[in-house]
Amino acid sequence: MKPILEVQHIRKKFSRNSNAHLSYGIRDLFQEILGRTDNGELREDEFWAVDDVSFHLYPGDSIALIGRNGSGKSTLLKMINGLIKPDGGRIEVHGAIQALINLGAGFNFSLSGRDNIYTSAALMGLTRKETEEQMESIIEFSEIEEFIDSPVGNYSSGMKARLGFSVAINLRPQILLIDEILSVGDAAFQNKCFVKMHELKKSGVTIVLVTHSYTHVVQICEQAIWLHKGKVMRFGPSKETVQAYLDFLSEEQVDRVTKLNQLKSDNQQSMEKKRTAEVNLFGAIYNDFDRIDEVEVELLVDGVPVDSFPTHSSVEIHYRFHIVDRVTDLNVSLVFCTPDGKAVSAISTLNGDLLKSVHDGVVDCSVTIPDFNLCPGEYVLLMPVHEGKSYLYRDKVKEFVVTGPGRLTWHLLDFQYDYQVRCEKLA
Repeated sequence: MKPILEVQHIRKKFSRNSNAHLSYGIRDLFQEILGRTDNGELREDEFWAVDDVSFHLYPGDSIALIGRNGSGKSTLLKMINGLIKPDGGRIEVHGAIQALINLGAGFNFSLSGRDNIYTSAALMGLTRKETEEQMESIIEFSEIEEFIDSPVGNYSSGMKARLGFSVAINLRPQILLIDEILSVGDAAFQNKCFVKMHELKKSGVTIVLVTHSYTHVVQICEQAIWLHKGKVMRFGPSKETVQAYLDFLSEEQVDRVTKLNQLKSDNQQSMEKKRTAEVNLFGAIYNDFDRIDEVEVELLVDGVPVDSFPTHSSVEIHYRFHIVDRVTDLNVSLVFCTPDGKAVSAISTLNGDLLKSVHDGVVDCSVTIPDFNLCPGEYVLLMPVHEGKSYLYRDKVKEFVVTGPGRLTWHLLDFQYDYQVRCEKLA
């Protein structure tokens, strides 16, 4: 059987300097017109975003690309989709591709949802009759029947994402490229998406998945490639590859924390206190240093500070900060998030009315989670401190890694369970 997707020794370089990147691009274009090939050497400020990656997939195969941000995962996916031209190597595609990279990005906002379905299907080579045969299932799957004839510009971002996902998976592509979009909709809709993807796999659709959710990797893909700075660190069964990556993160986290603590010690006296407000994946980041400072947070297992620990450990979270002036109605929350900003669980002093009035003093608290049952993976701890409804502080205070056995987990919580199975033969 011939592979449906072949990636052979693919390389892609970028420049860190935007002006140089444009200049190099123009120069490379003229070199290509003149029939001259790239010598494969890096020029000033250039780096390999993807460096010598190879794999091939057959119908029904599935593979995940994992690694830190900037490791080359999305760049590789875009080269497979034909959006970026490789600087070396060869990609051969023997089937229709549908890319779920930015759901709804290709929609015409002035057209209705129904008209956008026709347009998307036409771009995939389907006739109007073929599209009409799929129309009912697309609309039903998206769960936005009431708004399907309204302009897409009036849709919420979640509605656009639902429609985009529904269009992509119901038009039956031969190759499905997915980049960090498996958090569409609520839990019920996500579960429906997973069921549909398993149906696609069984029907012979090939899947290439980019994600930071390692439960999704194990759930969907048989194979995984771990990329680091554009290079393949490991290629093999998904469970073993994910475990190797998590082990690497655990070791790297220890080294990083040691260096950060040293840097903090060296620069503590020279740091300028200032109020900042910014928005990122985790929402508003706010530091009111006129009223709160000296925020410190650590995770402890058996009394020892850690940044990596096995799932189901007994974990103590210890935090302290200094309140500069009088604060009434003080509350502190600890929010556990995935690296893409999805909140998993939270702990708050609101539950028990534990903190109220503090006047120019140090708040020192500890909370123990006897069975920390998040699945293995990377996580971020967010700490909002607020007076009533107003933030005094809201920032990421800790990045940590949960390790564990390479067994199948479906979502973000790893419940412990014992099965009792009894089979009886009917008379």
